Amino acid sequence: MAPSDSDRPAPERSRRLRLPPWAAVAALGIVALTVVAAVVAPDVPGTQRACPAIGYSSVLEVTLDGDTSEVAVLQVRDGDHWQPLYPPDAEVPAIPTSHDGDTWTFTLFYPPNLIALRALDDDGDVLEQTEFDVGWVRVGGTAECGGPTEAEVTWVR
Repeated sequence: MAPSDSDRPAPERSRRLRLPPWAAVAALGIVALTVVAAVVAPDVPGTQRACPAIGYSSVLEVTLDGDTSEVAVLQVRDGDHWQPLYPPDAEVPAIPTSHDGDTWTFTLFYPPNLIALRALDDDGDVLEQTEFDVGWVRVGGTAECGGPTEAEVTWVR
C-alpha cells in the first residue's frame, strides 16, 4: 500500500538564525562607536598627527609711496636690532632683504603683527620711522601646523 500524503513527514522548513535582541543592540553599538571614534580621533590628545619640525619663513613686502628719492635703505625692526645692517658693506644681515625700485622685501622667521620700519639716507641718518599692524596671510602648510606667511604694506611718505 502506498503511503498517503498524511503519512509522509512534513518537509523541513529552513531555519533562520535569529539573534537575541541584546546581540543586535550590541552590534549597532559597536558600529556607532567605530564611526564616532573615526570622526573624533583627530581631536583627541595624543592621536594628532605630528607637525614637521620646520621653521617657516614669512615674506614682508613694503612699498614706499611718495617722495623716495632720498631713501637709500629701508630697515625692519628685528627684536632689538634693525635689519639689514647699514652701511651696505656690513656683515651679512640676519634678515634676507631685496630691493627693487620702491619695493623692499624682507624674509622674517618669527614675524610679529606690529612691524617697525625706518627709512635711511645714504649717510645712514633716519629720514622717517613708522609702525604698521600687519595682517599676515598663511600661504602654505596647515592651520594646525602653521606654515609660511606673507604680508604687504604700503608706506606713504
